[in-house]
Amino acid sequence: MTLMNKIKQNAFLYFVFKLIRFLIIVIILDWSIGHTLKYFYFNLQLGRQYRSFYTIEETKADILILGPSQAYNNYVPDIFETRLKQTCYNSGTNGQFILYEYAVLKAVLNRYTPKLIFLNIIPNEFFAEKDTYDRLSFLLPLYKRDTAVQSVVDLKGPYEKFKLWSSIYPFNSLLGLLAASNTDSYKRGYAVEKGYQAETDIWDKPLKTTSPVPYPLDTIKINIFKSFIDDCQHAGTKLVVICSPSFINFKSRDLTILTAEKIAKEKDVLFLDFTNDTFFLNRPYLFNDPYHLNRKGSQEFTNLLADKIIGN
Repeated sequence: MTLMNKIKQNAFLYFVFKLIRFLIIVIILDWSIGHTLKYFYFNLQLGRQYRSFYTIEETKADILILGPSQAYNNYVPDIFETRLKQTCYNSGTNGQFILYEYAVLKAVLNRYTPKLIFLNIIPNEFFAEKDTYDRLSFLLPLYKRDTAVQSVVDLKGPYEKFKLWSSIYPFNSLLGLLAASNTDSYKRGYAVEKGYQAETDIWDKPLKTTSPVPYPLDTIKINIFKSFIDDCQHAGTKLVVICSPSFINFKSRDLTILTAEKIAKEKDVLFLDFTNDTFFLNRPYLFNDPYHLNRKGSQEFTNLLADKIIGN
């Protein structure tokens, strides 16, 4: 009687055998599919994922721009390069905030020291909400490549390091993106100028007025913001913290902006708040929508920032 026949005659041993066989198949498939997705991911040449990877592992620009979509759309690298005589890359990333930006900063400082960083923050950024931590999934493909990324992504939850035993897990939300990455529409949609993407619409609706309401602050985010400043200062990188213009009249100042401004002043960091800036509130044609400048607006804004940097 063969060994296989003996195993089949023992119900428990046969169950264990089938379980082990199943697990081996799962592991092989997970590894094969995961490494295929990894190959395509790290060969992207456009899009948020590529720009994140490029910032963390490749750029050596003198000036870096970090922040959410406002940073992506509002800061023109070519103008900074012309006016400040330094290379510049815009690493603004839609839907990502201070947690993501700190991971990027730590990874960048492990490679080189930028001369100047613009950090764009937005109202409500320090709001205590789970969604911000869930957005760290964006960094999962880079988790095993950089310890700086690991330390921040681990804030997402205590089980992330175990989930990442799977080779597929870091890429499971990117299947559609990877499939579309070589299409013409994808390439047109992510055409950027040194990381910056210009918006082209002109806002033609009336100015809105809003009254910010109190909300719970996230102490982890606040401490991350403080660490962001400390790390820049320790590295010798000049940091400017900015709240971009918006076409919204705020009747009172937002709690995140007040908190960030107080911390920046305590740490002797230049803080520029353009909310309720009358130059922009009186010029709706500079906006693509209430939260983002169009190309003309971003050119005006970038030149204004360059003036302030030259003046400091």
